[in-house]
Amino acid sequence: MISQKQPFLDVQEIHTYYGKIHALKGISITINKGEMVTLIGSNGAGKTTLLNTISGLLKPQKGQIKFEGTHLEHLPAHKIVSLGIAQVPEGRKIFSRLTIMENLEMGAFIRKGRRAIAQDMEQIYDLFPRLKERRKQVAGTLSGGEQQMLAIARALMTRPKLLILDEPSMGLAPLLIENIFLTIKKINQEGATILLVEQNALLAFNIACRGYVLQSGKIALEDNCDNLSQNKMIKELYLGG
Repeated sequence: MISQKQPFLDVQEIHTYYGKIHALKGISITINKGEMVTLIGSNGAGKTTLLNTISGLLKPQKGQIKFEGTHLEHLPAHKIVSLGIAQVPEGRKIFSRLTIMENLEMGAFIRKGRRAIAQDMEQIYDLFPRLKERRKQVAGTLSGGEQQMLAIARALMTRPKLLILDEPSMGLAPLLIENIFLTIKKINQEGATILLVEQNALLAFNIACRGYVLQSGKIALEDNCDNLSQNKMIKELYLGG
């Protein structure tokens, strides 16, 4: 992985609230360029809240978020996308009434240059051949696995520098999960920096380099994934003992 003095993404002492509920309580994480970093934790730990705070969908009351040195904490979500951060949300949230091709075109909405967009779409189809086969099919009629492929593909059409993935394996059959994770690994190997939230901790540890464990809105543990997978607490809570 590529190392640098300043983190690619630098989240420091973030406090985020839902009304009076204190959801994130001083969260700090860093990601270096080229890394794949995972976040694990139980339901309600604050994982999606942190992703949405980074993406600008939620605003922190305290703390700072810097991406390539630019402060994000007060920017609107569309400005953050234009800086190079794309999120694949939990539950996919594709445009169900549009075709696969139209969904991909929506991913490139902020971009200019039809030739480059067309080239990227062909690369997406090489990465996800099933989407090419069904590119004129209405997205809402796709299987869960196909919709997850489309959600990732749509995010890639923004040409992200940082790809944020929220529970990509949720609701998928084991074979489809394996295919999705092989693709995520390939995307990372080709240069994309990835922040991964995943309910299956073992899968996440197998492809990520570092990880953070969230508990009740705080970072409980941080280490490389090899060490995390051998940690007694992690084994008991997230790896089935």
